[in-house]
Amino acid sequence: MNKQVTTPSDPQWIIDLNWLKTHRRSFNVLTKSALCPKCRKKLKADTEEVNPAEILKAIQGCCSKVDDYIAPRLPFQETIFRIFLSNGNKPMTLVELGNELKRRRGPDGAKTSPEYLARILQGDTYYGIRMK
Repeated sequence: MNKQVTTPSDPQWIIDLNWLKTHRRSFNVLTKSALCPKCRKKLKADTEEVNPAEILKAIQGCCSKVDDYIAPRLPFQETIFRIFLSNGNKPMTLVELGNELKRRRGPDGAKTSPEYLARILQGDTYYGIRMK
């Protein structure tokens, strides 16, 4: 099997908070379902606007470690969004994202190829995942 190697010139992707703001999308609303009940209560996410950095820290340090954080029942794009949340929204190449999807959801090659992921992410108008 040919294993792809990422190079510094590979485009990287992130959740673009500025894109979300420009398109009147709330990061707080998008991330509420990814917060575990403990962190949702601690951050008062149901009643207050929370700083995105605090949300990312809570998800990365706590919520993403819960067994069903990435469950098979989740829509594919929600799974991708949660992967970015769980890594603190650090930029990822499509190869890195595909590898993380394989690790978390199983080795479905068609849904983890860079070509497939590029099509999905380029069409995203909901989660704000954009090329860095």
